[in-house]
Amino acid sequence: MKRSLALFVAPFLLLPAAVLAAANPSGLWEGAMKTPNGDLGIKLNLHRDGDKWAAEIDIPAQNVTALPLTDLKVEGASVAFGLPGPGDPRYDGKLADDGKTISGNFSQGGGSFPLELKWKSEPRAVVKAPANSGDVQVLEGVWEGALDANGTTLHLRFNFVKNADGSITGTIDSLDQGANGIPITTIARTGDSIKMEVNAVTGSYEGNLNKDASAITGTWSQGGGTLPLKIERKKAEKKN
Repeated sequence: MKRSLALFVAPFLLLPAAVLAAANPSGLWEGAMKTPNGDLGIKLNLHRDGDKWAAEIDIPAQNVTALPLTDLKVEGASVAFGLPGPGDPRYDGKLADDGKTISGNFSQGGGSFPLELKWKSEPRAVVKAPANSGDVQVLEGVWEGALDANGTTLHLRFNFVKNADGSITGTIDSLDQGANGIPITTIARTGDSIKMEVNAVTGSYEGNLNKDASAITGTWSQGGGTLPLKIERKKAEKKN
């Protein structure tokens, strides 16, 4: 009687560990989404950051590298995230029982495309560069400017927020493209010279701050090209 009871209980003792393994989507995932313009390669780096999930995405064809995903949800076998861009781009997927694939759909602007991601390796290490160097607190606030890209005007908004420790965090909104919250990786100041790195889109901005700290005149660089860009501090709206 005791022997048969032990055999009966054993499979249930193994079940929680198996379920836990199947529901762990941590890793570097790769896949290609079929679109009307051809296959679009995607890499998803999904990992734990302390007590929460975090992820970065690469889209090589669009010069997007290690873009942090802020709208990320991992619940059991469900993996979902959104991206900055027009048409509310979003992916909803499910981890397979064997933990080797995430299958789902990428939706944007009313269209939907299947996307299967395959596990390639353990998560890629995330190196967090120092956010600031020099006295960059003067940038706190909202700045706006426009790029002239071969006759196409692209309006940009730079958002700088002061953190509790006094450091500055920045993001860029490309208003005409509907891409919001692109993180600025580093912000540095040497005298009146300001330099910012935007690794997510392989871009950078370098310019000179004017005397009253109301404008920066400089150059935006991306993908081997450069364009002049002047950004001006947006005045805070008066409250009645």
